[in-house]
Amino acid sequence: MSGHSEKITTLLLDGAFLPTGFLSGKIAFLHLLKNSIRSFDAKENLIDNNLDWFSNDGISFYEDQPYLTSKDKIWFLPTVAVLKKNYIPFLRKTPKTLSLTKLCLIFDNTCQICFDKYRKEDLTIEHIFPRSKGGTRDLENITLTCKKCNQNKKDMYPFRNSKNINIKSVPLPVPVIPNKHTKIRPEWSKFFIYKKININDNRL
Repeated sequence: MSGHSEKITTLLLDGAFLPTGFLSGKIAFLHLLKNSIRSFDAKENLIDNNLDWFSNDGISFYEDQPYLTSKDKIWFLPTVAVLKKNYIPFLRKTPKTLSLTKLCLIFDNTCQICFDKYRKEDLTIEHIFPRSKGGTRDLENITLTCKKCNQNKKDMYPFRNSKNINIKSVPLPVPVIPNKHTKIRPEWSKFFIYKKININDNRL
């Protein structure tokens, strides 16, 4: 098969319509064959029967709808799919730590001490319990701050932010975030309901 086999084509949602991962064209096609997903078409109709999807009858597709091809057949792939209730989803591993880029996405480039917004180069990974005192790089101990607030905090613990509350770490479960190589599709944005995430942020 050729087409979009190895590329990320599909945003996968759980039963509550929250993002749970991203699928390559090949994996999305296998889910269609196993009848484990429902698919949104370009008019936001939710197609429950995958035979209807494969027939293309009454289905609206985007002009750049991803697809797979064989010698004499084209199979269109959904760009947004929902796991069916009778299907046990794969378990998404929680990362042990996060990069600065992903922290910027999660916190919308906002310092978690002064709450001003900055460009990525003016932000840093903040260790809530200082590394100099034995603090780890684990999710529970990291957040995002501007470099000025990072210098002001130094190795103080506990440390309160400008709202006079203790600094908060990364929210759990960690929101699903596309990597920098994933082409972001416009129809995905509405499903990222986390207030602090803008998957199309061009400041990163």
